[in-house]
Amino acid sequence: MVKDQKIPERFWAVKQIHIFSDLSEADANALAQLTTFKNLKIGEPLCAEGVYLLKEGRVKIYETPPEGEPVTLELLEPGEIFGAVQWEDNKAHPNVTAETLTEVVVGIIKVKNFQYFLKRKPHLAMPSPNTFSRFMQKLLCSWISRFPAKLRNFNPVISRSKPRSESTNPFLNIAFRSPASRLALLLQNHADAPRHNQTLGGHGSQCTLRKLSTKKLARLIGSSVEKTETLLKQFKHHKVLEKRFRRIQILDPWQLKKIAKARMKTLPQLPEEKNETYEQNEPLFAARPEDSR
Repeated sequence: MVKDQKIPERFWAVKQIHIFSDLSEADANALAQLTTFKNLKIGEPLCAEGVYLLKEGRVKIYETPPEGEPVTLELLEPGEIFGAVQWEDNKAHPNVTAETLTEVVVGIIKVKNFQYFLKRKPHLAMPSPNTFSRFMQKLLCSWISRFPAKLRNFNPVISRSKPRSESTNPFLNIAFRSPASRLALLLQNHADAPRHNQTLGGHGSQCTLRKLSTKKLARLIGSSVEKTETLLKQFKHHKVLEKRFRRIQILDPWQLKKIAKARMKTLPQLPEEKNETYEQNEPLFAARPEDSR
């Protein structure tokens, strides 16, 4: 369904995280002081402005179009996070809501308190080092299970060395943003920071980023692989970038920056009709300022 481009997103969600096990003890204690936990039954809405930490159960975010069946936008599992923002005029927006699918235990934090928490904890990033450790331990355990029984009597210990900065994305760049804004900001930051996996284009305004698979991008922005793949296709359609294998060529840094600044704005869907003009279908992509050169 193509949404009105002037309508902001109502919810933001962070997937591929387990907030209750990925934080250090000190960070978890600091967050617990800001959190109020509630037990909810099946079918209860979660629409009040705030940040929600899903401890138990499942939640879905869905949109009810004027005609047809509701469309599920996100499915959230235990440990994942989502937030609801305040709308100035609820009548001007589509019916988007979050609702419990099962009995749920959820932690609720005020927006200002969570923003203050993130500012005080700039080291928090995606993916979490603990997430990587659990993945490696699961992989090693699966590999060890193939050994003879005599060789299985040991537990692998995963080194928790500090991840490289280019392999993580600060949580400040993820929370309170739509997936499109997160992806655009991540690519913009990669393009602005000179490193070995970047190649400048002929005019200096374009560059090619290497070693960025769709799965890696999804982990860095806290989104699903499917949604990240859809976003990359939309960016490509709007001629913002080109992607081939693990290489991303930034074609239009100005548009990329504009999407990043949109924060909770909806990225235009791919047009269904080819006879629509660029401006009619994509108001988020405003007219480019004329080059002074």
